[in-house]
Amino acid sequence: MLGWEDPRPLSQVIASPKRAAALADKPGLKTVTDAVLNFPATYIRTGSTRSLAILAEGEMYTCVAKILHAEEWTNPSPRGPRKLLRFSFTDGALHMTSAIFGNVKAHKQVLTPGSIVMLYGKVALYRDQWQLKNPSYVTVEMGPDGEFGAFGPLRTIVDIAGSYSGAQKLLSRPFLPGYPRRAGTSTAELIGVMDRVLRAMREPKEVLPRPTEGRDAPAWPVGPTGEPLIDFALALREIHQPPDEGPEAAMARLKFNEALELQLVMALRRVDAAKRTAVPIPVGGGTHTRTLREGLPYALTPGQRDALERIETALDSTDPASLMLQGEVGSGKTIVALLAMTSAVDAGFQCAFIAPTEVLAVQHARTLTSLLEGTGVKVTLLTGSQRAGERKAALLDLVSGESDIVVGTHALIQEHVVFYRLGLVVVDEQHRFGVHQRDKLRQDAPEDRTPHMLVMTATPIPRTVAMTMFGDLTHIRLTGVPQGRGQIGTAVVHGDRPRWVERMWQRVVEEVRAGHQAYVVVPRIEGHHGVLAWAERLAEGPLAGCRIGVMHGRLPTEEKEEVMRAFVAGEISVLVATTVIEVGVDVPNASMMVIIDADSLGVSQLHQLRGRVGRGSADSWCLLYTNAEPESKGLQRLAAVAGTQDGFELAELDLRQRTEGDVLGQDQSGARYRRARLLDLAEDEDIVREARRYAEELVEYDESLARALVVNIELAEQDYIERS
Repeated sequence: MLGWEDPRPLSQVIASPKRAAALADKPGLKTVTDAVLNFPATYIRTGSTRSLAILAEGEMYTCVAKILHAEEWTNPSPRGPRKLLRFSFTDGALHMTSAIFGNVKAHKQVLTPGSIVMLYGKVALYRDQWQLKNPSYVTVEMGPDGEFGAFGPLRTIVDIAGSYSGAQKLLSRPFLPGYPRRAGTSTAELIGVMDRVLRAMREPKEVLPRPTEGRDAPAWPVGPTGEPLIDFALALREIHQPPDEGPEAAMARLKFNEALELQLVMALRRVDAAKRTAVPIPVGGGTHTRTLREGLPYALTPGQRDALERIETALDSTDPASLMLQGEVGSGKTIVALLAMTSAVDAGFQCAFIAPTEVLAVQHARTLTSLLEGTGVKVTLLTGSQRAGERKAALLDLVSGESDIVVGTHALIQEHVVFYRLGLVVVDEQHRFGVHQRDKLRQDAPEDRTPHMLVMTATPIPRTVAMTMFGDLTHIRLTGVPQGRGQIGTAVVHGDRPRWVERMWQRVVEEVRAGHQAYVVVPRIEGHHGVLAWAERLAEGPLAGCRIGVMHGRLPTEEKEEVMRAFVAGEISVLVATTVIEVGVDVPNASMMVIIDADSLGVSQLHQLRGRVGRGSADSWCLLYTNAEPESKGLQRLAAVAGTQDGFELAELDLRQRTEGDVLGQDQSGARYRRARLLDLAEDEDIVREARRYAEELVEYDESLARALVVNIELAEQDYIERS
């Protein structure tokens, strides 16, 4: 975290080598750094009760609870009667019962009414009553007639503390932390272990420079309430062992550190870009650009004109432009990018247009070629699956300067691709690319002839995510949609309403008979609920008679191209496809979309898919088919999508629902690149803004210090930060 690390193994700081080895195993806590950065997920003020784990039947459960009643009981059995202690307790929300066998007298002296204890065991439901099986316990606060005691796995806290009195002292702190569940350990063990770790931890040095008289160090950062942030070392301690005032001050400081780490990456990227020089692309309405504009069958919208003006201003500079054109689906980003590219061609430069998939690259190449007809601008397609002869010819056109605009996929950023005079790089759906992929064409160019770059996205990006993950780009928001577009209606169709489902397919048939086309989107490829099975059922059932095509990511490239060509040409009336058609596919005649199992998709993805219809003059419909349970989060997401066309509003909702963990990479695919453990992009906009301010000032004040603070963030991690 901002350059701080204590790599000593836990075996050097806790007394038991056996315990250190166990913590290094499944829990994965091998070093002091691992343990200290394993922040608590929740807290309980001493004397109160609360769950420290998720309540799920069959799962291990930890809580701090108040004993309500306890009584000795004799349980008859074939081997003879067995004595046990039955007791009831509350975690502040639920009442539960439990029973403990053996040494009943000792348990009875501890589990007395009014005592507050930490409990740990497996939860189960019996006759609609929650029960805790095989419980272990440790006293947190003794009742009027109780004694301190510990039993079972939770006795570990006594073992680590060394005595009952040591454990009592540890458990009587103002707040008890609850740690995220990790296989092979428990909250009680980590409370004890962290006490040892914090005592042995080398005092972390404050990583931020202190403002002093006569120096221009950045102003000390403040938290959301305007109070100066506490020191880093104090924050690392108080996050695990909060003072009477609580953990908020420690959280604010550590969240700031996480935000600053991300902001420094972006600030340094901006500095590095500024060290390069571009050749200006003058804006004067050259021959190609004038011919294109005069031949457009429509006038640019005010939003398009404004965005283009800002882009042209940025291109006419020796500072390499790093722009992000962000616009709703169907807002007309492609024509804005094309006009920017023809300006570059007029100035004698080549342009590269990079798309995330071959299907999209092929469609873009066709669209640009059609729009540029009569302008004299030559468009070349370059993809990884081209035949050797086609590929060789395309590469020769690039290196000789015969090609003005090359459209391609990742194949464009391979080492053997050489441009004659590259001036502008356009990246479509840029969130599909990593940082080094996006920047490779610029890095390969001479430092004094760095191409300008324009990245485009139809994925609405929440403000905090934009500041955090795309902070090196100048944002241009394209508002409005071209005139003459039809309206898009959205409705949720539930599978338990047969008449609604029947009517849904009837509407698809009606649109086809009216001369329009439709998409049926299926998230899976295989299985009973996959795209292949759905295509077969629809062809034999409600859509019999419609010309049905199938599209998914595993089809050979040539077959995908042929299916899309046939759909664009109107030879296919219903395209049954996976989410491969989510971005860029532009078929103005498509006026109907049915999304199967829509509740399995995220809010922003549903909005993206919906944008594939409503691109022509006809009114369109997007029907969200679901079997989600009433009141489920999935059904709530669908209702939100049906309730608004505002993608930015939906993006903010998506962020709140998914939490920053999904956005910054908490899921398995990105676990090793996760940088933020505490920062919540849905809630912490003030912290992100302060970190952005501080990062800019710190880089200006001491660039070498700024680089040292993020030296451990590898390029692959930066890619993940931006792509997640």
